[in-house]
Amino acid sequence: MNWFLAHEKDLADVFAEAEHIISTFPTPLDHLGLAYLATFDGRKEESTKNYICYLLPYWMKDVSELPPESMNKLSLANVFVMLYYFIQDDIMDSAKGEHKDKLPLANLFHMQFLSIYREMFPAGSPFWSYYETYLTEWSESVSNEQQSDYFHQDIVKVAKKASPVKNASTGALLLANQDHLIPIVTSAVEQTLITLQMLDDWADWEEDLEEGSYNCLLASMRKRMQLSTDSTILPEMVKQQLYVHDFLDYYGQIAITHHEQLLDLQISMTQMINFHDSLVQNILRGSNEIKNSRKMLAKGGLNYFLSKSSLF
Repeated sequence: MNWFLAHEKDLADVFAEAEHIISTFPTPLDHLGLAYLATFDGRKEESTKNYICYLLPYWMKDVSELPPESMNKLSLANVFVMLYYFIQDDIMDSAKGEHKDKLPLANLFHMQFLSIYREMFPAGSPFWSYYETYLTEWSESVSNEQQSDYFHQDIVKVAKKASPVKNASTGALLLANQDHLIPIVTSAVEQTLITLQMLDDWADWEEDLEEGSYNCLLASMRKRMQLSTDSTILPEMVKQQLYVHDFLDYYGQIAITHHEQLLDLQISMTQMINFHDSLVQNILRGSNEIKNSRKMLAKGGLNYFLSKSSLF
């Protein structure tokens, strides 16, 4: 995990700065904001990990030369980008409006990352054209995913649901006068985002199934079972595919193909490539754990209990 451990000190400084900024928000948004930030703090064991959001600027060191101050600012901006867009997701996924109290907070997060970008990129910088492109990509992809099967019909749109993350990679290349690398780095980042979404969708399939949200794992399962996109898929069907028919083997092979495609880009972003490999290995590890658990159950309940117990 050198892609994470090598940047722990930088990450601590960035989140400390984010905490300081949010603490200046008017009450009660300061307390609400700090609590929301804590749920995504990569340093905390119980937090939701969104490593690529705040580590991408540091991974850019593999292909660009930037002073530490610039990388820290891009990381801080991406923390606020992450917080802002996750609130948008919360609100869009909410059927009962329970997240509407976060709207004022979202606007303060929006103000913070725009302030950082304005400090780093003058009005005439091409950064702002890319910024608008990524915002448009996000808007289109999240608006149309319910009507389309992105994972099979237009897979890059799976990545574009997180397009604003690319502000960091593109911004770093523009600051380093390496804009010729933007297309290939963008492809690498998007490939990583696709596999990251695959992993998230495996973790969230039950919630997404209940809410009717698009989910790569469920879409892939429908296609393999030759079900139409509007046919009903039940939790029991999903569990049977996962725990009886080893669907994660099939899903993992897709992720392996993604890793091969990432390597084929021949870009020297070693840390991000290693991060992507860890995503693939997580899926494969999950598949192996399911198989091993099934084997233990086949040997009898006592064997399974002993294998899981820390007392033996």
